[in-house]
Amino acid sequence: MTRKERVALVSLFASIGLTAAKLIVGLLIGSLALVTDALHSGTDAIATLVTFLAVRFADRPADDDHPYGHGKFEDLAALGEGTLLLVLAGGVAVEAWNRFVGAAAPPSVNFIAFAVLGVEILINLWRARALHKAAVETGSRALAADAMHFLSDVASSTIVIVGFVATIYGADWADSVTAAAIALFIGWLGLRMIRRTADELTDRVSPTIGRTLRRLLQDLPGVVAIDQLRVRAVGPRHFVDISAGVPRTFSLSETAAVKRAMAATISAEIADSEATVSLRPMPIDDESLRERVFLAASRERIPVHHITIQHLGDRLSVSLDCEVDGAMPLGEAHEVASRLEAAIRAEIGAEIEVETHLEPLYPDLIPGAKLPDDRVAAYAAVLKEAAEQNGVSDIHNVRVREIDEGVFVAFHCRFPPALSAAEVHRRADAVERGARIAFPEIRRIVSHPEPLRE
Repeated sequence: MTRKERVALVSLFASIGLTAAKLIVGLLIGSLALVTDALHSGTDAIATLVTFLAVRFADRPADDDHPYGHGKFEDLAALGEGTLLLVLAGGVAVEAWNRFVGAAAPPSVNFIAFAVLGVEILINLWRARALHKAAVETGSRALAADAMHFLSDVASSTIVIVGFVATIYGADWADSVTAAAIALFIGWLGLRMIRRTADELTDRVSPTIGRTLRRLLQDLPGVVAIDQLRVRAVGPRHFVDISAGVPRTFSLSETAAVKRAMAATISAEIADSEATVSLRPMPIDDESLRERVFLAASRERIPVHHITIQHLGDRLSVSLDCEVDGAMPLGEAHEVASRLEAAIRAEIGAEIEVETHLEPLYPDLIPGAKLPDDRVAAYAAVLKEAAEQNGVSDIHNVRVREIDEGVFVAFHCRFPPALSAAEVHRRADAVERGARIAFPEIRRIVSHPEPLRE
């Protein structure tokens, strides 16, 4: 048995006991106000029974029939309790009016009536505090409604005591008026409970929650726009559905990081919450033409490199290397290139000039064999000579391997740290060309530039 169930069960027994005591005394002394108060406690007993059953259902986990859980059962229980209060208030108001007009005899107030009411007030204050504490800790609206019932019992019992005192001092109408006052109080409680429960059943939430979440999420890095934000409460749990836009240039890992940040922000703002985040890629104002070319290629799943963009008066020219399988027939490779060119024109504009160069891709694993040291030394000597002619320093870590289609060469070299990347590439490229002239069998050559050491 959960804590909510234990609290609800103890409240049920307390309601039954207090109802019986007040009803017996009220009938014995002929007090409509006390009988009304007893009936009020009786509705509390019924409501507590409903609460006990509701929290048992509400604590069940989500299933296929109730994907958001069973928390709404507590709202239904609270709605039933509010309806009971309205029915009781109406009946008591009618009886109080009849007694007032019919000048009914005043009740025979005695010490027992005061004692029962005093004990009942103390017990109800204790139970209301326990119920309220449990409701806050568990987020149970049914327990909160039950706590309100017990507090209303305290208020109505206090009104009865005031009526008894007035009766003792000769106010024969006090019992009827007291009963009517209790009826008004009970009716107000019922209407208030029904209104709050209706808000829960219709998924009404405070606009402040949405505004706060939207502001916090909009401030997160990577969030371009908030398209839709919906919050609904089911029992103590909040479900947040959000759709937002992120830059379409983001990688999958960057998009996933934004999604995690949004979910963490929502959890930090609403403790017991579950967020469903949907992200869509969207264009942003500061996208470069190069990024747009990469996006067009990525949508077609075609790897590209060496993109060059030229301004030709009122139009643009884009040239790039389109990577295809080295074993692919030319007819298929040309279709791949044509598809890429069409995607780039669709992204940037039909009037753009697009030139593609087919670049064969190497297999992931290429068998290679290290050449003898004397041959490696010959390659290194040529590289050093070309480096001296082109302002490149410290050729080192030279590696030469034989592959199926020729020779693979890799080397490291150094440049001044302040030299631009474009100039570094130009000089390194010149060294590579010199090596290819000396050794036409070079199939692939890779240079790794490093800054000069002080």
